[in-house]
Amino acid sequence: ELLNGTRERQRSLRDERGRARDALKSLIQRMLAEIGELGQHTDRFQNSVGRYAEAIEQADSLESLAGTVREMVEESRSVQALVSQTQERLTLEHDKASELTKKVAELEDELRRLSSEVQTDQLTQIANRRGLIAAFATEQAKAERESGSASQIALALLDIDNFKKLNDSLGHAAGDMALKSLAERVSQMLRPGDMVARYGGEEFVLMLPNTPIDEAQQVLQRLQRALSASLFIHEGKDVFVTFSAGVTLYRAGETLEAALDRADVALYEAKHTGKNKACVAP
Repeated sequence: ELLNGTRERQRSLRDERGRARDALKSLIQRMLAEIGELGQHTDRFQNSVGRYAEAIEQADSLESLAGTVREMVEESRSVQALVSQTQERLTLEHDKASELTKKVAELEDELRRLSSEVQTDQLTQIANRRGLIAAFATEQAKAERESGSASQIALALLDIDNFKKLNDSLGHAAGDMALKSLAERVSQMLRPGDMVARYGGEEFVLMLPNTPIDEAQQVLQRLQRALSASLFIHEGKDVFVTFSAGVTLYRAGETLEAALDRADVALYEAKHTGKNKACVAP
């Protein structure tokens, strides 16, 4: 529902942004037309000034000279009024253009924020499945261009041990706290470039670019040792949480789902051979 609502909001914002941009374009075109029209009037006035100068030079009486001056003053007033009116309109339209420009920028910021929300898990504030897929696509493209260890992407599937028991004994609020605390603890311990995402429920995925399989297993074991201390405090009591994991290496050309299916087999092995351990999928 959140995703559908966000997508609908994005569509609405894109439509509104399009209308604002069209209005801004129309406003700019109208301003240019008014500036062009003003230019034509001032060009005509300049031509008239030459004609008036010639008439003044050829005037043979005070009356004809006065008549020429009256015409010149009337036309200059007319042009001055036109310039003043155009200037007022351009000022108003400039203000409107500024407001529209600001509105377009705000709409684009909102679109970027919504896009970020769609790729972020609301509870843990780390990447969700969609965010993981987007990040994996980037790393996959890099790996296809590289060779050797630089092309190795380790993927690990983590599952909190006895999560249902935790929920049943301490309540769903404690379960949510366990998810948030684990996500925060793992995020703090990862290297720059590594990524943790909530894949669903109590499952998380670690993506470790440029990482051989044995090194990835060591990363998971370090994380498990770090959880030997309490993860969080609930109603004044320490809560200890462990996780099991399966880790595998991405194979060129395969999908993320195919790699995680393989990691899931190793996770199953870890769960059924004692838990709180990390097994490797060949």
